[in-house]
Amino acid sequence: MLDTSAPNLARAYDYLLGGGANFAADRALAGRVLSACPRAGELLSASRTYAADSLTHIARQGGVDQYLDVGSGLPTRPSTHEVVRALRPHARVVYADRDPAVVAHATALVPPPVRVIEADLAEPEALLAALPGLIDLSLPLCLQPAARAVVGVLVRALPPGSYLVLSVGAGKSGRLPDAVAPGGFTADDVVSFLGGVDLVPPGIRQGDVLCGTGVKLARHG
Repeated sequence: MLDTSAPNLARAYDYLLGGGANFAADRALAGRVLSACPRAGELLSASRTYAADSLTHIARQGGVDQYLDVGSGLPTRPSTHEVVRALRPHARVVYADRDPAVVAHATALVPPPVRVIEADLAEPEALLAALPGLIDLSLPLCLQPAARAVVGVLVRALPPGSYLVLSVGAGKSGRLPDAVAPGGFTADDVVSFLGGVDLVPPGIRQGDVLCGTGVKLARHG
């Protein structure tokens, strides 16, 4: 049973994105986020739009029928599975989040065969161990992670022909408060997350509120 009396950050984000999977306590938390960062909704919307555009491009290229969204929160429109399966109906889509309350709520929101699993970006080996039967790591896939987690274990596990899509709050003028990067991220920061992979055009895009990139993994360094 969902506890609707305590605020949940994922549901607060859902509210900021215009979703309906939230409750009064979550909306109150969202109000506090907006007090600290009035542009929070704009940043989150820009990130979702960027991700949807990137996924649409990848799905249209063909060759990738597996999509793993790590640190996903609640599936909020435009969601990964809605975007991908509109173009590739048989694609596998797996969401992963560390919050068991989010996993339970998200599971109730997504249609089968879309799956939601409990996994933590801070424990990438355990995340990979949870994937057999859901994701075939011998075949290309598209990974959407939180940017700080893309270095190392997860990227090395992806086979050539896979894609990585990430976006982060950028610069000083528009950013979400971030305990790890209080000043936001820059294009150089994003490059540092991507050691050993090849950027593909258009490379890294940096705007007022968003720094993002799509990477096709042609090799590993």
